[in-house]
Amino acid sequence: RGGVGLGHRRLAIIDLSQAGHQPMSNEDGRTWIVFNGEIYNFLELKEALEEKGHRFKSRTDTEVVLHLYEEKGTECLKDLRGPFAFAIWDSRKERLFIARDRIGKKPLYYTYKNQTLTFASEIKAILQDPDVSKEVNRPAITDYLSYGYTPTPETMFKGIMKLPPAHFMIYE
Repeated sequence: RGGVGLGHRRLAIIDLSQAGHQPMSNEDGRTWIVFNGEIYNFLELKEALEEKGHRFKSRTDTEVVLHLYEEKGTECLKDLRGPFAFAIWDSRKERLFIARDRIGKKPLYYTYKNQTLTFASEIKAILQDPDVSKEVNRPAITDYLSYGYTPTPETMFKGIMKLPPAHFMIYE
């Protein structure tokens, strides 16, 4: 239900076991996460969540983010320290929560077409979708040539946007 698909290619640094693979779900399989980044304070957060009754199957910061979302919803962002971009599918609310860290170290690109939201940490992944146009965003080229970068939320591709640093998006 909800027509959501999450995919992930993992660079494993913390907890190299199967338990750390993504997409990752909570205990009842109703909440799922794909995560790119590193949460510096995840051990401290994990300890506080365990005190509230949360149980963990991995030693990853990814699972900590998932449980923190269960506990606090979008307010979980206030507790996270470090670079990150993630998406959480909450099947109870039929809601996709996408977020990016305060400084914007980890990128998150998205496009919306034909009632389909597609997102990724790299534009080249979005361009693999045959329904996504590869048309150049001419004003973005002008910005790049003038300023040396393309201001957020624009990208070099028409219709593909960049989620600004310290922002989140809810898709229902």
